[in-house]
Amino acid sequence: MFKRHLHSFLKYLPLLFLLTAKDFKLKYRRSVLGVLWSMLNPLLLMVVFSAVFTLLLKVPPDGMPFSVYYITGSTLFSFFADATSGAMVSVVNNSLLLQKIYIPKYIFPIEKCLFALVNAVFSTFAVFFVLLFYVIAGEVQLHLTVFLIFIPLVFVFLFSVGVSLILAVLTVFFRDIIHIWGVLTTILFHLTPIIYPIKLLDNYGIGRIVKLNPLHYFVDDFRQLLILGQVPPLSHFLVGLGVCGAVLVLGFATFKRLQDKFVLHI
Repeated sequence: MFKRHLHSFLKYLPLLFLLTAKDFKLKYRRSVLGVLWSMLNPLLLMVVFSAVFTLLLKVPPDGMPFSVYYITGSTLFSFFADATSGAMVSVVNNSLLLQKIYIPKYIFPIEKCLFALVNAVFSTFAVFFVLLFYVIAGEVQLHLTVFLIFIPLVFVFLFSVGVSLILAVLTVFFRDIIHIWGVLTTILFHLTPIIYPIKLLDNYGIGRIVKLNPLHYFVDDFRQLLILGQVPPLSHFLVGLGVCGAVLVLGFATFKRLQDKFVLHI
């Protein structure tokens, strides 16, 4: 069974890359700055959040400049949010194509996650730009662990694929999930340590709630590898593998079980 599905996936892998390239071209078509927006957008948001939370609210930076703290967290969260938001409507938006020719339906949610990964890679250049600024200023240092930052990116990608498959199924049957997910994404943003340090919540006794959010571990690992020069504890990697594996299995199982009913609703 597994070999059959793997063979089918590999067969349509060129189509997956073709669809990703198409989305990439469409997003930046007729744009003067083009792909630079993937780097400028997080930088501009960083400036706004830094001005508010550093100057007005005096949020403690948790051992690093707030700008660095924010852009590292927001880059990974935006990756997850963009991937799931695009993937959840991917099956519905390609309904006409699915009615004409046979294409494994799971290709479309995975393609949106892959497209979000490409954008996240470009956004990471903005992270390095900010990091380099503070390295020159002498406030942070570069470490060899920077070469391991692909690990949390892979975790976010796998987690996004699993969640996206479930959302794509729900969207086919319940279009309202599109609006509900927008609200849930906002809630999840505030449950992820992006604009505040987790230690601040520990002081109020609610840090445990935030630690139930898998994105917390991915963001924390990203910061440790990129900024602090520390390899995250093994427990973080085990949590990442366990969560990603469980969500992927659940996502594919749900998608496979209900995909034959899609034609009645799309």
